[in-house]
Amino acid sequence: MPISDLGKIYLLYWKSKVELAEAHLMRSPKNYFEKFGRLVSEEYDLDIFDFIVRKESAGYNQLCRNSWIIFVLEINKIISKSGGDKFSIQKFYNKLSNKEWDHNYDLTCFNQILLVIQNNDSNSTVAKLRVLRDKFYAHSDKDFNRMTEDLFPTYNEVWDLMFEIETFLKAIYGQNDSDIDVSVNRELDKYIREFQLLYSYFQTTPSYGDTYRIKVAFGEERFSSFRNNLIINRF
Repeated sequence: MPISDLGKIYLLYWKSKVELAEAHLMRSPKNYFEKFGRLVSEEYDLDIFDFIVRKESAGYNQLCRNSWIIFVLEINKIISKSGGDKFSIQKFYNKLSNKEWDHNYDLTCFNQILLVIQNNDSNSTVAKLRVLRDKFYAHSDKDFNRMTEDLFPTYNEVWDLMFEIETFLKAIYGQNDSDIDVSVNRELDKYIREFQLLYSYFQTTPSYGDTYRIKVAFGEERFSSFRNNLIINRF
């Protein structure tokens, strides 16, 4: 049934979006906040906030990597051109256009997203994501040492792809007079609270070793301002 398959595509998209948002947030909270307008108190020094998460928190670095890999594996199920991926947008379109199901969809809503999926440019975002899955993530870690920066799309490029998929999903669900929830903010709130607690720890800890790198990175004056501008977290 088209509704059932469409629902599975939407669920895969939402799960992929959660993983991407987690990876991006762990990679650079400041960049994520600025891109999506997520507000934290103006009392925070966002550069130091970002530094603490990226440089002082090995666990978040590992979570970033894990979330990114899961994102790549999951999103490729949607953007695949292969008939082997059961819930790809391409396969869903083929079933509708070949009239395997009775439906009343206006298939022009597929036009833009199919152009993206079928793009054969090796430098396109979808091509880079496919290479990451097929040559690295889908098998083992043995080739990770051969990975270079040019293999990776930027977060902005990947988000542009996600918004193309999101636009398609909203358009086709709209033909059913339905709306979809694509917000992932609730999934990130717990991490942001942890970041705030970590920030407070570095503001108050007496450990010279723990705060030394922040002091070196930002200088005595800014470090002193960071330490003196104590923030009381209220959750």
